[in-house]
Amino acid sequence: MENIPVVKLGIIAVSRDCFPITLSTQRRKNIVAAYQGDDLYECPITVESEKDMLEAVADVKKAGCNALVVFWATLAPKRRRR
Repeated sequence: MENIPVVKLGIIAVSRDCFPITLSTQRRKNIVAAYQGDDLYECPITVESEKDMLEAVADVKKAGCNALVVFWATLAPKRRRR
């Protein structure tokens, strides 16, 4: 028998003060929708504070996740046109 771990992956979105939480949440949902597998747990809590982070970690632990993607949505800098 192979020694291959069973991974249960979770994804959490993080939003900064200057970034709309709704945009971070929607981008997380877009990633989950584009994911080809069925083994990705989407944490419903978008993190904006330490309290949110503690709740999100508790949520993914409760869901049985043993690996985590933390998605930090940012605005890409505008490129200069030449």
